[in-house]
Parts: sequence; C-alpha cells; structure tokens
Amino acid sequence: MDWEKLFLKYIWNEQTTPYFVPVDKLNQRQGNSEILIYCIFLGVFFAGVSLISMRGGPEGPTLGAVYYGFSVVCAAVIFAIMKSYLAALYLSATPIAALGYLYFYGLSAERAVFDTLLVTVILLLLLRYSFRIVNIARTYPDLPVVEPDES
Repeated sequence: MDWEKLFLKYIWNEQTTPYFVPVDKLNQRQGNSEILIYCIFLGVFFAGVSLISMRGGPEGPTLGAVYYGFSVVCAAVIFAIMKSYLAALYLSATPIAALGYLYFYGLSAERAVFDTLLVTVILLLLLRYSFRIVNIARTYPDLPVVEPDES
C-alpha cells in the first residue's frame, strides 16, 4: 500500500484543499472549497459560542456574545452562498473580536498562562489566514471557472 498516494488522494488534494496554492493561481472550484471549509469552521464555532452564551454564567446570558455569534453565523452562511466580499470582511474581524474578548475578559488568575498564550497564537494564525480569505473573496469573480471533469 502506498500511504503517500492515499494521503494525497483523500486528505491533500489540490482541488479540494488548496491552502498552499497562491490566490492568483486558484480557480473558482478551489476557491469554493476553501471558502466552504472556512465558513463551516467559523459557523459551527460561533454557533456554539452563541448557544453557550445564551446559558451564560451566574449573571445570566451574555447578550453581546449571543448577538455577535449569531451575526457571525449569518455572515458565514451569506459568504458561503454568495461569496460576498463584505461578508468576508466581517468574518475576518472575528479573530480581532476574540482577541479583544480574551484581553478584556479572559485574562484572569484562574486561567493558566500557557492556555492564554495558546489561544492567542491560534487566534493570530486565524487572523493571518483571514487575509487570504479576504483576498480570495476580492478576486473570486475573476477566478477562472473549471469544469468538474477538467481537474
């Protein structure tokens, strides 16, 4: 069995997982795949944030987080369907909002420093990746269209 070919065939396919393909070399099929995965990731994560925030803590629901999480889910659906540049810009602000929340509410003595650093690094990586997504959304109408059997 050739594990490398299986890995490349099912896990790392340039058409369905084009994360290292430069944006100017993408086609619309690759752009669709990348946008869909990004929207699913943010949509599921912020749907969970919204639902957990509805329960809230001892003070009750955190309405700001509930509304923001719901708005991110809506923007993710709009971006996945319409490939809207404005929705991509809104979604690209989610790591900044999460970093702000972490700074104002997440730094406490009960949380380990390593945990805070790990979450911060993940959010910074997501922020860096959001620049790529915004660039894909900006250039999406100009990306070449590829037929399914052409790949």
